[in-house]
Amino acid sequence: MQWFRDRPVVWDAVLAAVLGAIALVGLLTVDAEDISSHRDADAVGVALTVAVFLGVAVRRRWPEPVAWFVTAATVPYWVLDYVDTGTTIGVLVAVYTLAAQVDRPRSLRSGIAICVVLVAVMITGVLSEQEDLPAIAVVGNVVVFATAWTVGDSVRSRRAYLAEVEARAEAAEREGERTAEKAVQDERVRIARELHDVVAHSVSVMVVQAGAARRVLDRDPARAAESLAAIESTGRNALDELRRLLGVLREDRAAASTVPQPTAGDLAALVEQSRRAGLDVDLAVEGTADAVPVGVGLTVYRVVQEALTNVVKHAGPAHVDVHVTYGESVDIEVADDGRGLCRDADLPSGGQGLIGMRERIELFGGELHVGPRPGGGFRVRACLPVAGSAAA
Repeated sequence: MQWFRDRPVVWDAVLAAVLGAIALVGLLTVDAEDISSHRDADAVGVALTVAVFLGVAVRRRWPEPVAWFVTAATVPYWVLDYVDTGTTIGVLVAVYTLAAQVDRPRSLRSGIAICVVLVAVMITGVLSEQEDLPAIAVVGNVVVFATAWTVGDSVRSRRAYLAEVEARAEAAEREGERTAEKAVQDERVRIARELHDVVAHSVSVMVVQAGAARRVLDRDPARAAESLAAIESTGRNALDELRRLLGVLREDRAAASTVPQPTAGDLAALVEQSRRAGLDVDLAVEGTADAVPVGVGLTVYRVVQEALTNVVKHAGPAHVDVHVTYGESVDIEVADDGRGLCRDADLPSGGQGLIGMRERIELFGGELHVGPRPGGGFRVRACLPVAGSAAA
């Protein structure tokens, strides 16, 4: 049966052949004289029977035309009063297929019209003196035809319902895949920002310290040793943060949690690290960071970190003022008096720092303004709203 379900055309042909063969055998073998005043079998009766079941063979390809074709072949068959050995079954199959394959308004209109035509033929037979067809038979046939249409319509409705459920499931699956893909992309961007912030800042500090140590190694070993110690400390901190990020990538929660995420409260340590790298930095903080959500606190830290990294890369010897104000929003300003957009060719720069900084700030609905200062140097200003940021 599954083989036939996968090949509906073959199934329809086999069904039509079987039903047609039964009808033809009945037509040719039943003695019409023993059944009231029915007409004997002849070429016309055979042709009409064959026509009915040829329509059944292609019922699913053209359901509405086939229903009318089968009706058109059945009406003269009944009017000529041949023994009905299967044509009614052909009509029932055609009506069922009409309701199962065609939308309800069209199939209902055609079904009613076909029923009216056939009932008119049957009523004519009831009224004819040559027929012994009882009136109750007309009612019975109407019920049978209505049942065939109802069953077909139920099958069509069921198929439509299952198709809709399947379509919704596929749409939900596609939406889930898109959501998962977006989540992966967002996570990649977040990790890329974290890696950039950690590596760019730490490597810049280490390069500056290494250059300072090289220049004073012969004449001031103690100062060179301080620079080397700063390089060691910065490298350890960078390794700790890289281990945390790699722990997240491996889904190793224990490894990921060994080093906490930096917060706004760690700005003093960040500034002190920059001072050890030889940068002249002043930090001024107004208000308290206690009420700042974790995500906003991390963003404050990363913005200041990236701004100081850019000073190390681009500004040359410079004084930097870092001013952070906590209130209904967090206002950040990092300004230097260096050489602006000039860059030390020995320091790495991929051009992603400001992009990552802007992405972080826009994630929380903040604003970022960067540009040269009127009196020389460069300024970074950022404003992060605190209210409504906890969920982010």
